[in-house]
Amino acid sequence: MSADRACTEITLPQESSAQTLPAAQNDGIEGNAEVVSTPQAPRADMRFDTLEDAQRHYLAFARRRGFGIRYNYRKKSEVTGEYIRAAMVCHKAGHQAKEKEDTQKPKPVVPERMKCSNIRTDCPARMALKVRDGTWLVTEFCDDHNHPLLKKWSLTGFLRSHRDIPEEDQEFIKILHTVNMETSRMMQVMATLYESVEGVPYTPKDMANFRSKLRAENKYIDMQNTMAYFEDLKSRDKDFYYRYKLDDEDRVQYLFWVDSAARKAYKNYNDCISFDATYMTNKYKMPFAPFIGINNHGQSIQLGYGTLSIKQQKKSVHLLQRYQGFGKR
Repeated sequence: MSADRACTEITLPQESSAQTLPAAQNDGIEGNAEVVSTPQAPRADMRFDTLEDAQRHYLAFARRRGFGIRYNYRKKSEVTGEYIRAAMVCHKAGHQAKEKEDTQKPKPVVPERMKCSNIRTDCPARMALKVRDGTWLVTEFCDDHNHPLLKKWSLTGFLRSHRDIPEEDQEFIKILHTVNMETSRMMQVMATLYESVEGVPYTPKDMANFRSKLRAENKYIDMQNTMAYFEDLKSRDKDFYYRYKLDDEDRVQYLFWVDSAARKAYKNYNDCISFDATYMTNKYKMPFAPFIGINNHGQSIQLGYGTLSIKQQKKSVHLLQRYQGFGKR
């Protein structure tokens, strides 16, 4: 886009200088109307300390106006390898990709699932920046759109660029993730905190993707985390006991642990103990083998915990020996 087409400054209409949020976010305010100040429209001489700051400002402006944004390009310096130029455009910028029809491929018997895709209209709205004197300078800005803008704040939040999980929510979700809470239940908790489902600024799919990222981060350090957790329990519980065995490739063959409460219960109720190695299998294909006893009230109580690999099921005597050994201590 040439510079003469760029709009150097945008003045919003008076009636759009404030916004009323959904009713669920306005409780306790007189007239049930909360006024939100409009972010300043970018202009051709505006500067930002970093590219991330410019993106956040344009995101806030786009959220208020009712459209999403994305990067059109980001150019790095051949000398330093750092970004020196960038341009952000409307989410409907560019041309719609045409799908080539494969005449050799037969049509599916079952109707294909409808895709939720963004229809591009070659929207000219954009903001271009470049590095000058150590800061990011806006060199071009245009806010002309060739498509309708979203009017409702709650609907704008479902655009891809605005579906962001705040850092505070991420920390809280990590806590819920550690206790294996289901994603649907997590969304119910967050909806309660935001006072409505519409008020949550992200979707269940976003949360599921975030949880998948957490699982990927812990994929190869889960055993180290387990040992660190056991050592922490041992420092707070002197009677806590655990034992594990590795194979030639440093893979866990079995893992056994018991806490002080179970050890005390074992001394009194060790005449009838059940050991079931087919109780449950986790994602590592390692069955969980609980040691179950019966107290003087005829109630089942946990006397120990173990997990062993599929190959070790026939050799579960190792786990039983460890269990008998801790009982004599």
